[in-house]
Amino acid sequence: MICPKRTSELLDLHLAPFKDKDPAWEIGVSKIAGRGVMATRSLKRGEVIFKDSPLLMGLAAHEEDALNACTVCLKELPDTKFMCRQGCGLPVCPLCAKKKQHKTDCDMFKSWGPNEPEVANSVIIRLLCIARAINLTKDQRDLIYCLQANLDNNHRTEVRNAAKCFKNFPTDKKLIEIMNRTVAVMRTNGFDKTTDRTNDNQEFNYRALYPLFGVMNHDCIPNSYYTFDEKTNHMLVRAAVDIPEGFEITTTYTKLFTGNIARHLFLKMKKGFTCKCPRCSDPTEKGAFISGLYCRDTNCTGLVVPEITGLPHPNWNCLECKQKSTHAQMMKSQDFASGAINAKSNSNSLRTLVQYLNEKCASFIPDTNYVVIDAKMTVLQRLQVGREDCSEELAANTRLRYSRDITQVMDKLGLGDSLLRTQLEELLKREEERRAKRQAEEAEKQRKLAELQAKAAEADKILAAFEAEQAAEAAAGTSASSAGDPATAPAPPPLAESV
Repeated sequence: MICPKRTSELLDLHLAPFKDKDPAWEIGVSKIAGRGVMATRSLKRGEVIFKDSPLLMGLAAHEEDALNACTVCLKELPDTKFMCRQGCGLPVCPLCAKKKQHKTDCDMFKSWGPNEPEVANSVIIRLLCIARAINLTKDQRDLIYCLQANLDNNHRTEVRNAAKCFKNFPTDKKLIEIMNRTVAVMRTNGFDKTTDRTNDNQEFNYRALYPLFGVMNHDCIPNSYYTFDEKTNHMLVRAAVDIPEGFEITTTYTKLFTGNIARHLFLKMKKGFTCKCPRCSDPTEKGAFISGLYCRDTNCTGLVVPEITGLPHPNWNCLECKQKSTHAQMMKSQDFASGAINAKSNSNSLRTLVQYLNEKCASFIPDTNYVVIDAKMTVLQRLQVGREDCSEELAANTRLRYSRDITQVMDKLGLGDSLLRTQLEELLKREEERRAKRQAEEAEKQRKLAELQAKAAEADKILAAFEAEQAAEAAAGTSASSAGDPATAPAPPPLAESV
């Protein structure tokens, strides 16, 4: 194990610009794996633990990416005429073309002789982040060597493939070793876009190595989360929960809503270790049932979960009837559900997807399964852009319901603060305020309607009384008229006869 003291010294040099005189962390011996980042004092939920800056950074430049971005400022460039005119094979904006960083990069790659310097090549652009390690100071290179590196059989492949893109690629063993080691460290500790972490943390579309973050160990229920300053690309790490003094500060290398089997496979294949955290040791994933499927026995209503064996294809057990199923059998159920939901997700109708999730899915897959959670996340993301073909009422109810569903899963897992939780809570708050406003407006309408109805009833009463009075007066008038009419007046008594 690399000495924690030496690692701390090199990290202090790297982080010196932040001038943190009383850091809340230190490098210590970890119970999880080798070294780790420990809390030097009790940390409150939401408190900033540390800032980190990239030691190396560049464009991810995957084959499917657009390659018209500046290799210095990383900003998107016009679709044409963005390659450096000096023949280094790197895209660069006119402003950055004059900067020291590009001059250093340009001189290095130009001396290696790109085969087609006027054509953007993803292999060359991607290599730049690694090749920049050659021009670091001795202390900075030592810091790279202090970080964990997964030295598998593939870590030399990138540099070997990149060599084919240059006429005079260096053959010096020391330079090749620096680049190969940097590739291994980057694969183990670095960022290569955040496609595997975007459930919980801010999206990051570059290739980068943050040294202090690189020392942090993984936990499937991390006690910290990070965001990035878009102007400086500094990383800000905060406490997701209250962290007692002396406890290790952890992050996650995987998506939060990935099941046990998929997480184990990713960590083993990409990071070179097997996670044994409490979540990974629990078939139910702390009662969240992210991997849960329905029992194959039609007479049983229980959930089936995979055994904890560390194998890629474990058996599955029903928690109700105890029936065992093979991995292949359960994957048929999972694949059917995934295919059905993905078909609706890929349709143009958001309303159809929402109705399918609300009315059909529960009949063949539990609501807690990661496929359903991912689909609900997709719905919420699409609703952020617009409600598409959903009615206003359906969109509002969906935002409220799905935000609550996902938050409940996070609570069951024991997850603390995160960027995702903040977004969901803000969405919930907005929808609850809108609902409360609509209810208040509806109540006000009902109140006004009731007032109008009461006034109308009162008016009807007054009118009825008036009509009754008019009728009575009319009746009285009729009686009086009848009394003055000779035809109807009683005959006068006969006159007495004269004697």
